[in-house]
Amino acid sequence: MTAAHKLRMRSRRGEGGQTMPLVLGIILVLTLGTVVLVQNTFQQFPIVTKDVIQHEAYRAMVSGLDEYQYAVNANANFAACSAKFVNGSGTAIGNSTLTGASSVCSALTFGTWISVPGSGAANGPPAWFLVDNPVINTATGNLSIDIVGAAGYANSYNYQSAVVTLQPLNGFLLNVLWINYDQIDPAVVNQYGNNGTPTCDFFWNPNPNALGNNCQRLDFITADSLTGNLFVNDTIFVCGSPTFQNLQTADPTEMYLEGNGCSGTPTISGTQADNVGVQPIPTDNSSLSTQAALNGCLYEGPTTIVINGSNMTVTSPDTPTGKPAGAPGTSTSNDALNDAANVANGCLPVSPATTVPVPANGVIYVETCQTITNTGGVTKCNGQTYNPLVNAGETGVGGVTAGDAIVQGTVNSPMTIGSANNIVIDGNICYSDAVSAGTCTAAPAAPSTNVLGLVANNYVEINHPVDSNGNNVSTCSQTLGAGTPTCDLQNPYIDAVALALNHSFLVNNYNTGNGLGTINLNGTIDQDWRGPVGTYNGGGGVATGYAKNYKYDQRLIYLSPPYYLNPGTSQWGFAAFTVAAGACKLATGSPNTAACTGYP
Repeated sequence: MTAAHKLRMRSRRGEGGQTMPLVLGIILVLTLGTVVLVQNTFQQFPIVTKDVIQHEAYRAMVSGLDEYQYAVNANANFAACSAKFVNGSGTAIGNSTLTGASSVCSALTFGTWISVPGSGAANGPPAWFLVDNPVINTATGNLSIDIVGAAGYANSYNYQSAVVTLQPLNGFLLNVLWINYDQIDPAVVNQYGNNGTPTCDFFWNPNPNALGNNCQRLDFITADSLTGNLFVNDTIFVCGSPTFQNLQTADPTEMYLEGNGCSGTPTISGTQADNVGVQPIPTDNSSLSTQAALNGCLYEGPTTIVINGSNMTVTSPDTPTGKPAGAPGTSTSNDALNDAANVANGCLPVSPATTVPVPANGVIYVETCQTITNTGGVTKCNGQTYNPLVNAGETGVGGVTAGDAIVQGTVNSPMTIGSANNIVIDGNICYSDAVSAGTCTAAPAAPSTNVLGLVANNYVEINHPVDSNGNNVSTCSQTLGAGTPTCDLQNPYIDAVALALNHSFLVNNYNTGNGLGTINLNGTIDQDWRGPVGTYNGGGGVATGYAKNYKYDQRLIYLSPPYYLNPGTSQWGFAAFTVAAGACKLATGSPNTAACTGYP
C-alpha cells in the first residue's frame, strides 16, 4: 500500500467521524424544535380556549337578544310582560299586571338561564343566556332590557352583558287618528248616494285642487277636537276651526283646503309637517283568525259580544256546537275551532247566549259562515238565520252569513277582536280602571295594561239605526253592557284601538236623524278611507250623527293589543346598544341580580 493510498484512507475515516456528530446534531435540533413547538402549542391552548369561550358568550348574548326581539315583534303586547314602568325622570311607577302567568307572556322566561340550543359537546363549550325584566319609560315609550350571555365550564365561565334600548316604530299606534284617503269611501258614496262608485286618488295626486268624479271630501269642523298625533296621506279639509295637536301629511303643500260654502283653518297646538311620504296600511287580518284558532275564540256568522271584565256574554247561534269528525266522546270542541282533541274549549256559545271566559291569548275572531244553504229563498248559516243587524242600517254588506262582531262592554285585560267583515259598536266600551259610578272616565295610566283592539277587514261602525222616516229609533242606556243593535248611542265612550283595513271607521246612517252628541274616544282610529260620523250645519255645528272628541291613549306608545297587525315595519327597533365584556351585569335593583352570583 502506497503512502498516498494510506493518506486517502485516513482522510475518509476522518470525514466519517465528522459526519456522525453532524447528523446527530441535526436530529437533536429537530427533536428540540419539536419539543419547543409542542410546548408552545400547549402554552397557547388556554388562550385559544378562552377566546372561543368569549366568542361563545357573546353569541349566547346575541341569541337572547334575538329571542326577545322575535317575541316582541311577533306580538307587540309582549313588551309589557313582567315590565317595570318608570316615568320620564326614572322614578318607578309600578309593575305590569302582565306576568309569566299570562299566556301572552309565555314566549320567553325572564330572570333564568336558558341553554342555547346546539351549544356544548362537539359544538364547543356550553352556552346560556339570561333576559332580565324589561323597563319601560312611559314618557318616551322606550324599552330597556339587560341581556347576559355566558359560556364555558365549571369555575371557568365568561360573560357578555348588554343593555339594549328599543324604541316603538308602529306608526299606527302613535297617532290618535291615521287616515289613508281623507275622502269618503267610494263604496259608501255609492251606498248612500247611489251615484255609482267613483275612482279616487289622493287629492294632491295627480291633479291638485280637483277631486275625481263623484269623489267626496270630508271636513273637520269647529266642534272637532283631536288630542294627539294626526297623520293623513291625503290633503286635509276644514270647515271652521277644529283643534289639532301634532299634524303630519303626505301632501307636499298642505293648505287646509276649504269648500262647500265654508272656510277656516285649524288651531294647532303642536307641530305640523307636510310632504312626509306616504305610509302603507295592511289589508288583511287573517293572522288573527289563526291566533284565535290556537288559543283564542273563533266564531262563525254574526256574533254579539258583551265584555264583562274577565268574562264575556256571547250570542253566536251560527257557530256549530257539534263535535267535529274524529273528536273523542268527551270533546266539547266546535267545528269552527276544528280541533278534534279539544276537550275543554271555553268559547262555545249557545243560543240565545252564554257567558264564557275571555280566551287565554285575548284573541277573538268572527269569520264568515263556512256552510251556507238556501232553501225556498231563505239563506241560512249552518241552518240558522240569526241577523241582529237586520234593521240597523249596516254600512257595507251584512246579513246572516257575514263575519260581523257586534261589541260593547268593560275590558280588564289585553284583548283583540277581529272580524272577516265588520265590527259594530252597539254600546259603550270602557277599560275597567277608567270606570267611575258605572260610566267611563279618564283614560287609565301605567301600570294598567288593559287594552282593546278592534280590527275589521272592512268597517268599524258605530251603530245608529233609524226608522222608515229617517228618525232616530230610541236612546240607548248609558249603563255599560246594556246597549242593543236597536238603539242609538248618545255621547258614546269608546276605549279602543280601531283599525278598518279596507274601508272606514264611521257611523251607520250618518246623514240621517238628529244629532247624537260627541264621540268620546280614548285610543286610536286607523282607516283606509275617512269615514263620516255625521253632518254639520253652516256654522260648523253638528246636524246629524256626532262631533269628535278623540284623545290619544298615551300608554299606546309602548302598549299594544295582543297580536295587533304589523303595518309593514317591526313594532320595535334599536335606539341604543352597549356591551360589557367579561362581566355578568344586571340593572341595579333588578329582581334577578342574584342570577349573576352563581353559574348558569
